[in-house]
Amino acid sequence: MRGFFYIHSMIAAQQKKQPIKLLMIAILMMVVLNFPLLSIANKPILIAGIPLLYWYVFIWWGSIVLLAAITVHRKYIS
Repeated sequence: MRGFFYIHSMIAAQQKKQPIKLLMIAILMMVVLNFPLLSIANKPILIAGIPLLYWYVFIWWGSIVLLAAITVHRKYIS
């Protein structure tokens, strides 16, 4: 049976990793939503009447927000 101090140390270890994960998510956002990769989606293609570039930005932005929410929410679940 695991005691209080074991669980407390596991939570502390998880909290130390969280800022690193959030930093990695921020770097991913800067890379994906910057010029070289953004220009790939800048084509005159419409999907459901919406330009491909808008789809690209919205889907990546939503994915990054979801990743950040999951990362922060795991802190409170543990």
